[in-house]
Amino acid sequence: MDWVLDDHRKAARSGRRYVLGAAALWSLGGVFAKALDLDGLTVAFYRSLFAGLVLLPFVPASRRVIRPTMIPLGFTFGAMTGLYLSAVMTTTAANAIFLQCTATIWTIPLSAWLLRERPDRRSIVGIALASLGVVAIVFYGYDGRPNEGQGIALGLASGVGYAGVVVGLRGFRDLDPIWLSAFNNLAASGTLALWILLTRGSIQVPPASTIVLLVVFGTIQMAIPYGLFARGLRDIGAPEAGLLGLLEPVLAPIWVLLVIGERPAVPTIVGGLFLLVGVACRYWPVTSRNLVVAEAVHEHLD
Repeated sequence: MDWVLDDHRKAARSGRRYVLGAAALWSLGGVFAKALDLDGLTVAFYRSLFAGLVLLPFVPASRRVIRPTMIPLGFTFGAMTGLYLSAVMTTTAANAIFLQCTATIWTIPLSAWLLRERPDRRSIVGIALASLGVVAIVFYGYDGRPNEGQGIALGLASGVGYAGVVVGLRGFRDLDPIWLSAFNNLAASGTLALWILLTRGSIQVPPASTIVLLVVFGTIQMAIPYGLFARGLRDIGAPEAGLLGLLEPVLAPIWVLLVIGERPAVPTIVGGLFLLVGVACRYWPVTSRNLVVAEAVHEHLD
C-alpha cells in the first residue's frame, strides 16, 4: 500500500506543478490582447495559428496521432479561444477571465459523464466557493462600458468551451501533450479562419510589428501552457486541474493593471478572493492519512 501512496503523491505533485505553470503563463493573455489593435476573433486566429506552427516541429512524425474524436475537441478549442478573446475586447480583462472560470462548474458533470471521474469532497467544496466569486463578477462586475452585457455572455460561453477542452484533454492523456497542443491550436485556427471568412469575407493582415507580437503571444501564452496543462492532466483529474487553473484569473488582473492600467471593479476583487479561498480549501495540507490513502487507491484502481 505504501508504494501506491508514494507513487500517487509524486505523480499528483508533478501534475499540479505542470498545471500551475500553465496557469501562470495563461495569465499573460489579457496584457497581450489589450496591447493589440485587432478584434478578438482575428487575434484568436493568429494566436492559435502561430502557437500550432511553433509546436509542430517538436513532435516526431510517429507521435502525430489523429483520432476521429480529436476533431470535435479542436472545434471546441477554437470556439473557446474566439469567445474568450472577444469577451476581453468588450468587457474588462478581469471579467472575461473570471467568467471563463465557470468551467470549474461544468467539468464536474462532464467528467462524470464522459470519463466516469468522481471529484473528491474537497474539490466540490472548493469549486462551490470559487463559484461564489464568479457570481459576484456576473452580477456586479460592470463598469458601464458599451456592449458589456455582450462581453459577459461571451465570457460565460467561453467557460463552457473551456470545460469541454479540459475534459477532452483528459480523455487523450495517453498522447504526446505537445502534439495535442499543436493539433488543437492548428484545428482552432482552421475553425476560426472558416468562421471569419464566412462572416466577413476576408481575414485582416496586420503589419509586421504586430505579426511579431502575435508570434510571441501564441508561443508564450498559448503553445507552452497548453502543453504543460495536457501533461499535468496525465496525473490529476479534470475537476482538480480546472480548480488549479483558477490561479490564472488571480494573476491576470494584476498584470493588466501594471502594464495597461485597467483597474478591476471592487466586485471583481471580491470574486478573486473567493477564488483564492476555493483553491486554498482544496489544497491545504491534509493531516488525515486515511483520506490520502483512499484517494491514492481510487486513482490507482482507475
